[in-house]
Amino acid sequence: MGALLLALLLAADDPAGLYQDGLRLFSSGQPEAAIAAFRKSVAVRPNDAAAWKALGVVYASRNDYAQAEQPFHRACLLDFKLADACLYYGRALYLLDHFDQAASVLQTLIHGDPHNGQAYRIEAMALEATGKIADAESAFQQAIRFDTTPPLNEDPAIDYGVFLYRQGRSEAAVEPLNAAVKRHPDSARAQLELGCVLLALDRVADAAQHLERATSADSVNARAHLLLGKAYQRLGKTDLARKELDQGSRTVK
Repeated sequence: MGALLLALLLAADDPAGLYQDGLRLFSSGQPEAAIAAFRKSVAVRPNDAAAWKALGVVYASRNDYAQAEQPFHRACLLDFKLADACLYYGRALYLLDHFDQAASVLQTLIHGDPHNGQAYRIEAMALEATGKIADAESAFQQAIRFDTTPPLNEDPAIDYGVFLYRQGRSEAAVEPLNAAVKRHPDSARAQLELGCVLLALDRVADAAQHLERATSADSVNARAHLLLGKAYQRLGKTDLARKELDQGSRTVK
């Protein structure tokens, strides 16, 4: 009995075991328990960058970037080369509207990893938010250049197209958005943003096709339904327009 109790006590203070427990709990859909395990792990071994990053990932998965920022910061400081640690830190700062800090972190990351397309993508959005439009455009172009296999809804070509649209350059926005749609035809976001731009260019039938795909891929996206409703109105499809506008108004947050 004494040996068993000793083994349990040792396991409770084993940072590697706690880290593995946290990974297992997170993958099995138990984020609160995973957070507790990772917090115990870093309490025992505070210089473990991987455990700090994992803790941040759990918080970020719940869209709690205020809680995720500090673990990501610790991970980035402890091991600058740890995969995605500084990227996630920069992204958390961006999502918390700390745009100058985000750009600074990502520029440092890019200095050491000049082919990191996602770092350029988030840096570009942070630079745009601070009004550095020329620098933002350059960063978007670098993101597209280096991110050859982007995630489904985080393709830098989508963000670049949105950027161009916001700058009043709708015609120019079509090319990168078309490229994103070709890469990811199932991307609700790519279809939505392309549909939005085409609607602004009065290419209403084409816009409706992409917005239909957007609502099919993401049925609870209020903006997609509302834009599709407007497209149907302009096409004279009154009943369909009413249905989409109603759906959009019911799902809007």
